[in-house]
This record gives sequence, structure tokens and C-alpha cells, in this order.
Amino acid sequence: MSRGQVAALRVAAGVAILAAWQICATAFAPNYIPRPSRTAAQIPSVLSNPQFLSGTASTLLAVIEGLIIAVLAGTVIGLVMGRLRDVDRALRLYVNSFYEAALPITFNVAEGGRSVSAGYVDVARAYRAPWWRVWTSVALPASLPYLLGGIDLAIGRALIGAVVAEFIAALNGAGYYILFNVRSFHQDDAVVAVCVLIAFVLALRGLVNLAVRRGLPWYQAA
Repeated sequence: MSRGQVAALRVAAGVAILAAWQICATAFAPNYIPRPSRTAAQIPSVLSNPQFLSGTASTLLAVIEGLIIAVLAGTVIGLVMGRLRDVDRALRLYVNSFYEAALPITFNVAEGGRSVSAGYVDVARAYRAPWWRVWTSVALPASLPYLLGGIDLAIGRALIGAVVAEFIAALNGAGYYILFNVRSFHQDDAVVAVCVLIAFVLALRGLVNLAVRRGLPWYQAA
């Protein structure tokens, strides 16, 4: 199946889902369930709402900051766990206990560190490369595809964590905006906000996939 056919199939499936949503919501609960037609009509007002703009900017900034921290911490911890078996045994339980954005990055990088070809390591040691040079010049580059895969998984978790924190603590952000509008029966506005967050996640994941295709064509081809 060609890319054009795949795209057409996806569009057709999306249109079918929206049509079924519109029909079912109109037939069974028109006053309580948001409908695609009303949601689309609310897009201009929501996107021009200062409260939505400031809250969404706060949420997305928190997500980006969290991802940066997760990438740095997850890469370091994952590389150490992947190269040192005793450290992996000591930390795996604790790392696995934290359901947050660093988890997939840590485990993916650890897997990448374990999968480094022994031949590459032997060559580096034959040239008397210090251990830190082996890690940074051999193990880390070999773990890069795993790191990008972990980032792809972490993006969604980072956004979920930020939104849930705003739900619980009533912090200013997109999560609080969604919760407030749902509780005040402005579900269409809430759906618009959710769609904006989904678009942000898809855009970030698209950038990660683009980085893989452009920077690691050998990995993509594999």
C-alpha cells in the first residue's frame, strides 16, 4: 500500500469516527456530550482566550522542562545501568517504581548500553582508551537510537504528568482549564484544549521521527 493510500485510509477512518461521534451524541445526549460541530465552532473563541493561552503556555513549558530533565537524568542513569550490571540490579526496582517521563528513557538507554558490540569495546580498549572515552564515544552513540525511542515514549508521559498535577493541585495550566470547563458544562471548550495538547504531542513526536530519519538513516532502514 502506498503512502497516499495509507493517508487516504486514515482520513476516511477519521471522518467515519467524527460522523459516528456526531450522530451518537446528537441522538442520545445532545446537552451533555460535546459534538464535533459545536467543538469546531468553539475553536476561534478558545484559541483567543487569554486564560487558555496563558495556561497552555505554562503547561507546555513545564512539559518541555520536564523532558529536558528526563533526557539528561535518564541518559546518565540508563547508561550506567546498561554498562554496570550490579548498578542495574541495585537501581532497576527503584527506577521502575517511578511512573514518569524518565522511565522509558532510562530503560531504553540501558538496553542500548547493554547491546553495544563487544568488538567495538575491545578495539577502544586495545587503543588504551580510558573508560569514560569508551562510554562517551562508543556506548553513548550506540545507545542513541534507543534514546530517541525513549524520548518518543516519554513525550506523552510528560504531558500526562503535567496535566494530572494541574488537576490535583488546581495549578494554572491547560489541565485546570480543561477541568474547569468540564465541571461548568463547557465540554466543547475542554475538547478544543485537549486537541491542542494532542497536536503538541504529535508535533514533538514528529520532530523525533524526523531526527531519526535525517540523523540515523541506517537505523531507520534497519
